[in-house]
Amino acid sequence: MSLPVFTNVPYRLVKDNMQRILSLGIGIEIYFNNDALDEAEPKEVKELGKMLAGLGVRCTVHAPFMDLSPGGVDRTVRAITKEKLKRSVELANTLQALTIVCHPGYDRWRFDGNQRLWLDASMDTWTAVIGEAGRDLLVLVENIFEDEPSTLIELFNVFRDKNLNFCFDSGHFNLFSKVPLSDWLEPLKGRVREMHLHDNHGRSDEHLPIGMGTFPFRELKAFVRQLDNIVYTTEIHSEAYAKDSIINLKEFLS
Repeated sequence: MSLPVFTNVPYRLVKDNMQRILSLGIGIEIYFNNDALDEAEPKEVKELGKMLAGLGVRCTVHAPFMDLSPGGVDRTVRAITKEKLKRSVELANTLQALTIVCHPGYDRWRFDGNQRLWLDASMDTWTAVIGEAGRDLLVLVENIFEDEPSTLIELFNVFRDKNLNFCFDSGHFNLFSKVPLSDWLEPLKGRVREMHLHDNHGRSDEHLPIGMGTFPFRELKAFVRQLDNIVYTTEIHSEAYAKDSIINLKEFLS
């Protein structure tokens, strides 16, 4: 299957930017923040899904993450997180999305390095999310604050035969990782189904076009050549970089 490159668009801006999306020949990653998730009307989401399908625009979904904690110690916070993620999956299925990207929520500072505490609390959340997703929607977790991949490796081992996959984020790696790129990609390559590809200078999450920062894209390209059927998304946080981000991603993949 040949997939277009994707770029992120907040849910509320998708319809207003449809002509631009069509002119660029891209797929879209629809981001639901917490408010958009709560306010989205099922009928409107269904109509949007039909519109995208009719226009030949493929989509993925990025679930909300602010204030959420899939492996949180507080049961109430964890329960709210689970319901938010399940609701996100429901909307992703309504949109006929290819994937849904979620944040795993582990941060060694907040969890005092207790990976087992986070992992044990996470199991119920991801079991519920995977169950809601069904067979056609790929559930992915993305590296965020992890400085090495052991927590994600353990999570995937728990859900070894389940629909839980990996979205590699180059910008987050460049900010937080303390180990080489190969230490992430080699043990997790069987789980990689999506990549968020953007750049920075290692000091803040700038979301620059590929090649404008310090991430080792040449090294990544050697790994990318080994993969098939991967969703590649450029996450743009500045309108000024939109066109260059898409062009640079297409060139990187060519």
